[in-house]
Order: sequence, then C-alpha cells, then structure tokens
Amino acid sequence: MFKDSYKNAMMIYVVQMVLIVILVNNNFMKSLDVFQPKNQELFRIFIGILIFILNGFSIFVLRELYAKNKEERQFLINSIRFKYIEEQNRIYRQNHHDIKNHLIIISELVKEKRYSELENYLSSYMEEIDKNLVTINTGVNEIDILLYSKISNAKSKDIEVDFKCDTQIQCSKKHVLNLVSVLGNLIDNAIEACDEMEKDKYIIIELKEDPIDYIFHVKNRYNFQKDIEPSTYFEEGFSTKEGRGRGEGLYIVRNIVEKYSGEIEVQTDGGYFDVIVEIPKFSLEGD
Repeated sequence: MFKDSYKNAMMIYVVQMVLIVILVNNNFMKSLDVFQPKNQELFRIFIGILIFILNGFSIFVLRELYAKNKEERQFLINSIRFKYIEEQNRIYRQNHHDIKNHLIIISELVKEKRYSELENYLSSYMEEIDKNLVTINTGVNEIDILLYSKISNAKSKDIEVDFKCDTQIQCSKKHVLNLVSVLGNLIDNAIEACDEMEKDKYIIIELKEDPIDYIFHVKNRYNFQKDIEPSTYFEEGFSTKEGRGRGEGLYIVRNIVEKYSGEIEVQTDGGYFDVIVEIPKFSLEGD
C-alpha cells in the first residue's frame, strides 16, 4: 500500500474532499428537496464512516511520509559524509604518491651531500604543505565536511581559497541540510565562476557572527561583461552562462534565507562577486 506514499496521501485527501462536498451539498439541497436519498440517516452514517476510515488511513500514510522524509534526510547526510571519505581517500592516495617521490629526491640529495639544495627543497616542500593544509571547525560536522570537500575541490582547480571561521555554529539537526544547501550553492557558484577565468582565481569564505546573526560571506573574482541589477541574480532560472539547468543556485539560497527570516545581499564591485548572508541565530538553533 505504501509503495508511493505521496500518491496515496493525495488520493486519500481528494476522496475525503469529495465525500465532504457530497455531504455538505446534500444538506444544502435538503430544503429544496433536490438530490435527496430515500434514507437520510443511513446516507449520512455511511458517508461519516467512510470519512472516519479515510482519516484512519491518513494517519498511517502520514507516518510513512514522515519516515520517508527522515530516510531522505539521512541519505543526504550520508551522501555528504561519503563525499568527504571519498575526498580523504583521494588526498591520501595523492599524498602517498607525492611523499614517495619527495623521499626519493631527498634521499638522493643526502647521498650526494648536496645539503644546500636539500635545505631549499625541504623549505619549498614545507611551504607547499602549509598552503594546502586546511583546518575547519565550525561546530557542525556536516558543514565541516562540506567546506573541506569544496575547498579541496577549488584548490584542485588551482583556485586560491582564503578561509576564515570566527564562530562556532549552534544549529539544530533539522536545519543542518538547509544550511548545507546555502553554503554549498554559494561556494559552487564561486568555484564555477573562478574556473572559467584564466588568472586571478580567488575565493574568500568567511563564517562569523554578531550578537543576533550568523554571517556567511563568499566572495570571488568574476569577469561578467555587463552590469546586472543585483536583485536579478535571485530570479529563478537567471544565469550569466548558457545551458539548461542553470540559474537555480542563488534562487534556492534566497528562498532558504527568507524562510529563516534572514537577509542576503549581492555586490559586484571591483571585479568581485560578493555575497553576504545573515541568518538569525534563533532560527537555526530552534527546533
């Protein structure tokens, strides 16, 4: 019965509405003696029992819908975690290969007693490690995973990322996926814009807070050829790029931010695409 819970729920709702309309219409027509059954009492009892039974079925269908919704949310969270594990595995394999090559070079320099070159090589190697090392602790595991994956993806495309987190986010589990969607879409847009540039690929990601709001700031270089009214970016389907399926990112972000009584602002000055999102703390912390 529950193979398609949404379809079942809609069918039960429609049938209930039809029965209620029949019952109301019968009572309305009673004074005119039009479309009246021979046994009014039996007719009303029959319709009432049907509506009661359908309400009973509705409880089970709604429980199934709730269970499916929980499964879907868990699936999305597990998908994020899987991507993190996948990214960690990719980085491990890459680092394992790189370390082996570096050790071979270091070993040869030591054998040949070329200590000056060895010192320069180790210094360059340490600088490269520091550049690629990212420490993320936002207070929400799913956000940490998302940011680590996105930043690693950006760096793999030779995009410089400046990440800063000055807050510990307090977020109820029921709101985590929406927050993931907001940050994910903002950073994806930034990466896509930078990836199309030949140089100056640069992204700033800042997470901070004030006494009232959590503030999420994503800023990237861009090379749009014409001025666009900032509010236009939030229209459904709007995109500066050609192709189907584009133009949904900021539209989705705006809808989620408005749902939490937050604010979103876009600025496009000085060759930068700058998005600032402010979401009240109580909206994310509450159940």
